[in-house]
Amino acid sequence: MKRKTIPVPVMPGHLRVGIYIRVSTQEQAQEGHSIGVQKEKLSAYCLARGWDVYFIYSDPGFSGSNMDRPALQRMFTDILAGHLDMVLVYKLDRLSRSQRDTLYMIEDVFLKSGVDFVSMTENFDTSTPLGRAMIGILSVFAQLEREQIKERMAMGNVARAASGLWRGGSGAPIGYDYIDGHLVVNEYEALQIKTIFELFLAGNTFHSIQTELQQRGYTNKYGSWKNASIISKVLQNSTYIGKVRYAGKEYEGKHPALVPIETWDAVQIRLKEVLRGLSDHQKSPFKATKLLTGLIWCGDCGARYFFHSCVQKNKAGEKRHYDYYQCYTKAGHKTMRRAARCRGKNWKPDELDALVIGEIKKLSFSREIIEKIITEKRGNHPVSNQADTISDRLEELEKQLNKIMDLYTLGNIPLESISQKADAITKEQKALQAELERLEPKKPTLSVDKAIEISGNAEAIFSSGSLEEKRLFVNSLIDRIVLLPSGDIEIYWKFT
Repeated sequence: MKRKTIPVPVMPGHLRVGIYIRVSTQEQAQEGHSIGVQKEKLSAYCLARGWDVYFIYSDPGFSGSNMDRPALQRMFTDILAGHLDMVLVYKLDRLSRSQRDTLYMIEDVFLKSGVDFVSMTENFDTSTPLGRAMIGILSVFAQLEREQIKERMAMGNVARAASGLWRGGSGAPIGYDYIDGHLVVNEYEALQIKTIFELFLAGNTFHSIQTELQQRGYTNKYGSWKNASIISKVLQNSTYIGKVRYAGKEYEGKHPALVPIETWDAVQIRLKEVLRGLSDHQKSPFKATKLLTGLIWCGDCGARYFFHSCVQKNKAGEKRHYDYYQCYTKAGHKTMRRAARCRGKNWKPDELDALVIGEIKKLSFSREIIEKIITEKRGNHPVSNQADTISDRLEELEKQLNKIMDLYTLGNIPLESISQKADAITKEQKALQAELERLEPKKPTLSVDKAIEISGNAEAIFSSGSLEEKRLFVNSLIDRIVLLPSGDIEIYWKFT
């Protein structure tokens, strides 16, 4: 049967002292630290001072590195209940080995409750001026300890990041779960992250993306998508391309990327424009001005099309305003181009918009016509020029890499040079491979029934809907539009 210890009765008007004793397992055999020695010396000290021992709180075998100790917690309870006037320990480190925890207990638990604190062997007594001055000194060491802990944690986080691991703790990025020290893809959340990037490239604003996610009923580990600013943060988080960022530096991560590098690059370009209010297809970050931005791809070189606006003089010297969709390669863009040259033509926005709207209306959105499109699509299995171009480029890069390795083997090229060239080729291969995978036939994201349901609003939306409503409608039905050099267009529907 477990014996219950009862506090010693205290004479009225006498000082009620709580003796606290602690030894860790490693200290059991050390002279002066044993439970028996501490109890004997502290009790004698109280007798000599004329203090009454209210209770002896003993924590044998417990570490002083934290405050999770049964006797210590019971002492806190008695202090808050007003049963003690003083706490007595043999040495400060018996109370705690953490300067920070020691200061917390003295200032926030003992003194706030009107309880003094005394360390017998160190002449530390908060009831005296010298003892109170020692609290200030203790606070300096406590602050030093806090800074040292922060420094050690920072060094540990830097080491983790440099090795490709996320910093750990709570707050794992949406799209991943933090399991056994690693970021593991959460498939449901990853789907939402990919959707955000796709919708943003399609020209949607932060607010419209947030609305779309809510309408689809998407949720994540932190709740639902209630704030449009979260969308902006997601689009700027390089974790989604396999990076680990810490203290302003970026490292190659060991976790899987959720977004292809070319998608990331395109998003960052548009994001800068939107955040600065200088977007080439948005007069402001909150109002889209073109129907098909983000959906158009070049059927010759495989690059995206973007909306371009400029002012030029005609033969008469008059300034005229020109708007058109243009291929990034043909425009000579440094990072978004996909080939040396391109035969893709420029398209007037009104002309292309009208053509696409006509194709949508032409379908009439009956089940028979939709199923006919699906049958033709699955029967033909066309290989796009875009995929052919990328495959050809991948073969060319592989030849370049083999040639570099041959030159190195023959001793004709230094190691530093081969490393730089090989890294550049490998990076491009990785990006192109990801794009090729994106172009591979995918399962339909829209069912026939859902397509029919959506199409019921086509006439009303195109005749009287806002531009934002029209854009959402077109994006709900079309995956991408490929513009061919011949002037023809290929529409890839989400139900095929």
